[in-house]
Amino acid sequence: MPESKFADVQGLRMHYLEWGDPSNPDLLLVHGWTGLASSWNSVAEAFQDRYHIIAPDNRGHGQTDKPVTGYMLRDFATDIAELISVLGLERPAYVGHSWGGNIGTIMASDYPDAICCAFLEDPVYWKMINVHVTSLAQAMARHNRPEADIRAEAQAQGMSRQEADELVYRHHHFSPHAVTRLLTDNRNWAFRCEEHMRRISVPTLVLVADINAGGYMLSEELAYYRTIASPDLDFRLWEDVGHSMHAARPEQFNAELSEFLSNTSCGA
Repeated sequence: MPESKFADVQGLRMHYLEWGDPSNPDLLLVHGWTGLASSWNSVAEAFQDRYHIIAPDNRGHGQTDKPVTGYMLRDFATDIAELISVLGLERPAYVGHSWGGNIGTIMASDYPDAICCAFLEDPVYWKMINVHVTSLAQAMARHNRPEADIRAEAQAQGMSRQEADELVYRHHHFSPHAVTRLLTDNRNWAFRCEEHMRRISVPTLVLVADINAGGYMLSEELAYYRTIASPDLDFRLWEDVGHSMHAARPEQFNAELSEFLSNTSCGA
């Protein structure tokens, strides 16, 4: 089981989970919007014997502080850079999903001395231009769902009391301010992301989910990025799998992550 800990980061009390021996190479797992640190359990369990693993709750999520403002993408990237410094991590391998992939794109371009490589799962690039329309209502409906309805669903599915408690928490753990500001204040990332891709200077692999199965990257978008990407940036398309790749295909995800780490300076 991971240890639950806290660190002071940019004036926030940031929660994180920790697995493995601190003497092993560092591996940093960063979740997406409305996610949380424990969403990485299956990945952490597969790598904890070889790596020292840190998975934070991003600002506005989980047990980390939830300010009303401060949800620009730059704020999240600075949080991660400062967390690496505060915890004394030594150029960790960076793994990020969705919004965590956006953060990782900045880390790989602007903080190459802070991380050794980046493995990014279906980050959100062009979709940021309209994601406040396509995703915000769904996220808020989930957050505002009454606890009684969630527990009734859990009971109908035969869940235990503990499992029901976890389900309620997963619906409500993020701040409405966080999701609203995050999705509405960062629409220009749809254009700024390209400049970062050109400057990436650590080995970086982007896993691209199938747009027809719920992925966030158009085929035309992927083709364009391949023409502008730095020599250190590569893309790999997964067919017939949607946005939550490490949840849908954990064995494949862990195998590709292990291969990537072994082929870079981040290998254990």
